[in-house]
Amino acid sequence: MVYWRIIRKSYRRNLQYRLSHVVNNVASSIFGLVFIAIWTGVLSGKQVYGPYDVKTMGFYIAICQSVLWMTTFLSPGLNVQIAVRSGAVSLDMIKPVHYLWYMLSQEFGRLLYNACYRSVPIGLLLGLAVGFFFPSQLFTYFWFILSLLLGTYIGMLLFYLAGISSFWTTEIRWVHLILLSLIFGLGGQMIPIDLMPGVIGKVAPYLPFSAMIYYPVMTLLELAPPYGMLVQASWAIVLTAVALWVTNMVRRKLEIQGG
Repeated sequence: MVYWRIIRKSYRRNLQYRLSHVVNNVASSIFGLVFIAIWTGVLSGKQVYGPYDVKTMGFYIAICQSVLWMTTFLSPGLNVQIAVRSGAVSLDMIKPVHYLWYMLSQEFGRLLYNACYRSVPIGLLLGLAVGFFFPSQLFTYFWFILSLLLGTYIGMLLFYLAGISSFWTTEIRWVHLILLSLIFGLGGQMIPIDLMPGVIGKVAPYLPFSAMIYYPVMTLLELAPPYGMLVQASWAIVLTAVALWVTNMVRRKLEIQGG
């Protein structure tokens, strides 16, 4: 109940930015249209091996641009570094809730706002350009929502770990930029993972970055491999254990140094 109230308050707090985010939605849609135009130029008039014809790639990019606002465009470091820099983290640590779940709940409220006022509008705008995809099986929607929630959770954990590294570093901007580069490069946003060449194409499907973008999108398109959700669940468990362990280390570090 406590965490639900935190989520709800975070969601309501972000409602005041609805009008200002209209510009971001248009810009994100334009980026999506540019990617769609590039892939259309690459695939048009050519024999395609596999599922990625022009129409499917258009759906893929459109869904990607919508999913990004749930799994990738999170608050840098979940704002942990700001609290560390100001000293407010000591007050957050003594609250009668676990620090990890407290930070994740705050961010999840913001992501619920993104889902309603960013992902959905962007999906509608791009859908007008490439058409709307509807799965053949009704149960696909359930698997998509589950896959999207796992991807969102993994994204929050990665950004949390980046933010909590500020207890040992003076600046996390470089960590944040590296993390974003890995997500965009290996998550399937620019190019589907199964089209990547060589060793990268073999390793990328098993990295947490693919769990954030590629698998949710492919699940909705009914093209996800059978092990996709297993990869997501495995990374969710591993990253949760790492985040809890690091949080305990941080708490001891804070207590030893006197807050």
